[in-house]
Amino acid sequence: MFEAYKPKYKIGCLQPGAVIDVSPYEFYRLAPPNVMAVQIGLGLVEFSSQDVERIFAPLDKYLDQLMDRSVDLVMQNGVPLPILIGIEKHDRMIEHMHKRTGLPATTTVECVVKTATEFGVKKVAVVNKWTQEMNESLGRFFARGGTQIIGGATQSLHPTDFHKIDSGEHMELAYRLGKQAFLDNPDCDAVYIGGGSWIAEPVAQLLEEEFSKLVLCNQASVIRQVMKTLGGWAPRPGHSRVLSQA
Repeated sequence: MFEAYKPKYKIGCLQPGAVIDVSPYEFYRLAPPNVMAVQIGLGLVEFSSQDVERIFAPLDKYLDQLMDRSVDLVMQNGVPLPILIGIEKHDRMIEHMHKRTGLPATTTVECVVKTATEFGVKKVAVVNKWTQEMNESLGRFFARGGTQIIGGATQSLHPTDFHKIDSGEHMELAYRLGKQAFLDNPDCDAVYIGGGSWIAEPVAQLLEEEFSKLVLCNQASVIRQVMKTLGGWAPRPGHSRVLSQA
């Protein structure tokens, strides 16, 4: 009787922060109907490999909790965590998540890199609030997908600081940095707005209109790649190119 209201797909998400706000807000605004995000907050406090190791220590417990909710796919959300631990540990983590659950497993950074590859992005400029070392690590993830970071516009902030920024101010910051990244890197094929703490999709749409180039965002890339993996992908008109193009 209520079949039309049941979730068709359930995505099991390991979220970096203890408090989860922007991610579900933007996910449900952009995702297709009948898709549910099942989220567990891990409680990341700082951008350090030690803190990432700490929050992933009980990984199997988190995965078992997601399995109890009958999810169809498991993923680690948030790009800072993988770039802090590096490619090798990232790959081992994804393989372990797959073996533990028997389900498809992925990460936000993997979804972003795959999307860049699909759109033929060879040169990307980055916009984020991460350190130089973190962006160098990010570059190694992009490189194995055939994409080179050629520059960007960044403003390094501590997690406790950027979570206090008003949502409107956060989007304005993303827009200013995105515009600067395009202007400073005219040869780029795309700009990547990294980070899940700001509402990035409206910024991406505005920048694409102004510069006629692709803008990559975490949430759009995740929805595109996850739905492709699960066989439920269809373009979502009215959004950025990542979501609106086949």
